[in-house]
Amino acid sequence: MSNPTPSSRPIVLSIAGADPSSGAGLQADLLTGAALGVHVCTALTAWTVQDSRGVQRVQVLDAADTRTQIDVLLADFPIAAIKIGLIGSLPMAQMLREFLLAHRHLPLVLDPIWRAGGGQELAGDALYAFVRDELLPLAHIATPNLPEALQLTGADSADIAASNWPGDWLLISDGHGSAAQLDNRLYQRGTLHARYPQARLPGSYHGTGCTLSTAIAAGLACAKPLPDAVAAALAFTHTAVEHAYQLGHGQSFPDRLQVRP
Repeated sequence: MSNPTPSSRPIVLSIAGADPSSGAGLQADLLTGAALGVHVCTALTAWTVQDSRGVQRVQVLDAADTRTQIDVLLADFPIAAIKIGLIGSLPMAQMLREFLLAHRHLPLVLDPIWRAGGGQELAGDALYAFVRDELLPLAHIATPNLPEALQLTGADSADIAASNWPGDWLLISDGHGSAAQLDNRLYQRGTLHARYPQARLPGSYHGTGCTLSTAIAAGLACAKPLPDAVAAALAFTHTAVEHAYQLGHGQSFPDRLQVRP
């Protein structure tokens, strides 16, 4: 039997927590990558106890163990982009800063997760401050939703939050208000680059932020210009939410595998 032909499939490294419901976290990243034609390698930061209704427990791994996962993957695979989701602890964040400083050539999508979809706090003050001051400046793009962006900057509007943002590109996704249209905004160093209006869909959904950030990383891994990767990822996520299905008693799950790029 001949050896398989090496694949040219782009590879995204997702550094995030595991969600046993497969609605968010690494499992959502795997589904998103499969739908978009990229291979997603995963480095686990934490395992969780959660379902469609919320997070009950987060158990963070030792940062050295996560770093070993990352190093082993990088030694074997040509990683084209990185996505960071749930960090979970200050030592984990400190390890990630060290790692990222040594790999500045890789585009990084950072999804600053402070709360679960059900509202549970997932970061303390020390981790919050370290991510804001040390990790966000290293990200190629950060993808907070509007409440997260306002909390991170102490601002009262998206534009003011962007003017105080510590990184380069910033996508502030809308979805937590009540207006009929979502007003997603992309900024570069505080200047509004583009707006992406979308119809607001009724309901509550598990893992939309994970889906959006991984879809952007997939676009960057495929060498799309960043604004194109953002536009495609927003469209992908919105369509996945349009086809969402409900399995449990809480939030619905976006159907990533119904979407084709």
